[in-house]
Amino acid sequence: MPRSDGYLLKDIPAFNKVIPYIMNRRYDATNYTRIELDITNLRKHLRIWRDAGHRVGLMDAIICALAMVMQSTPEINRFVANKKIYQRNHRCVSFALIKREDGEIVETAVKVQINDGDDLIKISKNIRDLIDKNKVPTEKNKVDKFVDCLVSLPLLSSFSVSVFKFMDKLGILPKSIITLSPFHTSMFISNLASIKMEYMYHHLYDFGTTSFFVTLGKPKRKDGDERGNNKLVLGVSIDERICYGVVWAKAMQEFSRLIEDPEKMVF
Repeated sequence: MPRSDGYLLKDIPAFNKVIPYIMNRRYDATNYTRIELDITNLRKHLRIWRDAGHRVGLMDAIICALAMVMQSTPEINRFVANKKIYQRNHRCVSFALIKREDGEIVETAVKVQINDGDDLIKISKNIRDLIDKNKVPTEKNKVDKFVDCLVSLPLLSSFSVSVFKFMDKLGILPKSIITLSPFHTSMFISNLASIKMEYMYHHLYDFGTTSFFVTLGKPKRKDGDERGNNKLVLGVSIDERICYGVVWAKAMQEFSRLIEDPEKMVF
């Protein structure tokens, strides 16, 4: 049965097909890398776009650049399910969101869809709208309501999750749940600078289809640079089974070039 979120890759080398059998769990196949970015030019353009009335943030630009690379290099938008490699048929990004409820800090997760033709301004607006909607203290998003439903019967929640994992493995998890799930996504990103933390290497979830996890640390001053905090370091976790290392390397080089020349992200 075909999956709703991607299609099976058949015409790939035999070596690629056998790797998921050797490393059958996502956390067994995770590679970690550190990416250092020069954001001098990006910060300048962010100020220009904000002065023009656009609520564009640093994380928005990172998401946009990576989404554009996923379009030009679709190999990094693949995932492994049931020891098979699939090409995702859309682009989306999940991220954690912190809000306050009754004086307490509450964390939730949201997912933004990236459509063909979306540029940085459009993606940023969609992200801002999503954040504004989900930061309302009394509002629960669909993910929260779904999780509440799962844990409302404690004796059944473990069984329910096991059933969802099994259905996902077989490719029969309903599209409605995949659409809700932040774990079924092209990329998960965490802005640790928002809580004044450095970047870190985050694990990949074994539930869902996330092959790519990115964390942003606090921007820092480059050595010998007195102009501001223009160095951004990312911690990146990737599932090595979905494509060759050389493909990842070329994709990340393209990503760095977009960050250094951000005008290419606005059409």
